[in-house]
Amino acid sequence: MSSDPPEEPVTSAEPVTSAEIPSRWWRCCTCGGTGSDSLGTTCTHCDGLGFC
Repeated sequence: MSSDPPEEPVTSAEPVTSAEIPSRWWRCCTCGGTGSDSLGTTCTHCDGLGFC
């Protein structure tokens, strides 16, 4: 059994970011983007966000 010290996390001055991926949002096909269904309750398809 080895008693090596735990590894230190790697830190840098600048955060590493990945390439930007353009986001695409589509209007919910169930509620039409309103976030509510025909009864006025939260749309179950988009969870009330209005987009998918």
